[in-house]
Amino acid sequence: MMDNAQDNDSAIKELARTFGLNEDQVHLQCIGHIINLIVKALLFSKGISKLERELCGASDKDIFKIWSKNGPIGKVHNLCTYVNRSDQ
Repeated sequence: MMDNAQDNDSAIKELARTFGLNEDQVHLQCIGHIINLIVKALLFSKGISKLERELCGASDKDIFKIWSKNGPIGKVHNLCTYVNRSDQ
């Protein structure tokens, strides 16, 4: 989805028709941000603010350690980071 794309208007009209909403009062702006917040809440529950504070200003080595403490999600994060930084 792109901001201000014509497809957004089509989606709004369809959603408004399906759910009986007033299409002039509903918007799909910032949907990417909303989805990001939902996924963070599902993955980290109430601990995301604490995690973000720990990560702020930490060195790369410390970041790997911090993420490792977060169970399988942290390990997947570290694996993806390692692969993305690899030259191979």
